[in-house]
Amino acid sequence: MEYDVKLSVTGAYKGREMLFVMELTGEDYICKKAVNLGKGDKGAIHSIINYESSVYLADSYNNKIYKYDFDLNELSEATVGRDPRHMCIDEENMYMYVANFESDNVSVIDMSVFTMIESIPAGIKPHDVLFNKNNSRLYTCCYEENEIIEYLDSREKNRQFTSDGKPMHMLILEDSLILMTYYVNGNVHTKINFINLESGNIEDVIVLDGLSSDFDINNINKMLYLINIVDKSLYIIDIEKRKTAKTVFLGGYPESLAVGEKYVYVTNSKKNQICAIDIDKMTVSRYVDLGFSPSCIKIIN
Repeated sequence: MEYDVKLSVTGAYKGREMLFVMELTGEDYICKKAVNLGKGDKGAIHSIINYESSVYLADSYNNKIYKYDFDLNELSEATVGRDPRHMCIDEENMYMYVANFESDNVSVIDMSVFTMIESIPAGIKPHDVLFNKNNSRLYTCCYEENEIIEYLDSREKNRQFTSDGKPMHMLILEDSLILMTYYVNGNVHTKINFINLESGNIEDVIVLDGLSSDFDINNINKMLYLINIVDKSLYIIDIEKRKTAKTVFLGGYPESLAVGEKYVYVTNSKKNQICAIDIDKMTVSRYVDLGFSPSCIKIIN
């Protein structure tokens, strides 16, 4: 049967932390793989990424990066720094970089042997890490210092520039770094910083009421999709106009999102669902009811 999209999804099932590889077709899904990652109170999968035939998972509780090869049905692990949060891959040199929130460094994993080979000093509490293939630069954002660090390909610090708010997540679009930050002033706000990579200066800031848990970009229509866990909505932001185009109410507890060709897929841990939002219409297309409580989600190409 032909499916709409293939996904890797983490979630809780009967007290276990699980990884599911699934195919979605309309409002139904087929679970192709189910991987037991251990008891739910003995692990904490903070993020996942897909690359080739494998899913990589950051376990911030056990200081591990897991690699699950769904073709070979093999699970392996690499030990990194304390409290790993996010990962990125340098595809040309086949290195993975991991931001370690509590050890204030970035781990380097040689993907050919899946072993940590180096630790790069960072600022205080690095949360996300990003490799820009356009300039071969590595970036990490340091939550406690409102700072972005840029590294050369020699892994030496090249530049440091300031963010507006505490930086959490980063994306690259052409010559801009798009940064999601938190700002607390009585109430919690989310700020989207647009930073010129050449100058390191903030060109624009969008301020949203509430707390965002995740965001991603559509490089074709130049839209940014952001989950607000306070008002339970998906924000669709026009990057060129630098303003919100639409908000879509989701309810429950939206956790994570992934942008596909036709739909944005959002996990909802309270409703035990994946919601598909039509990219062109900017409306909810369908809900897929699951037999578990989902958290992280990524599309498998």
